[in-house]
Amino acid sequence: MRRSLHDDVFAAFARACKEEEFELAEHLLCAIEVIARQQGGCEQLDVAYALLAETVNRPRSNIRKRIG
Repeated sequence: MRRSLHDDVFAAFARACKEEEFELAEHLLCAIEVIARQQGGCEQLDVAYALLAETVNRPRSNIRKRIG
């Protein structure tokens, strides 16, 4: 089964959230918003907003401390 561009963008967004790359996640969220407007549907956009809220509200990992 072939994945759509929207699926790929959403997967990249989810990974950016997981890895706490919030600046990148913000840009990907903008792309998800554009795709949702073009397709006239908001289901995946709602999921993206929920994922971002969940990510922002969870305790921070030590990823940045180890890298920086």
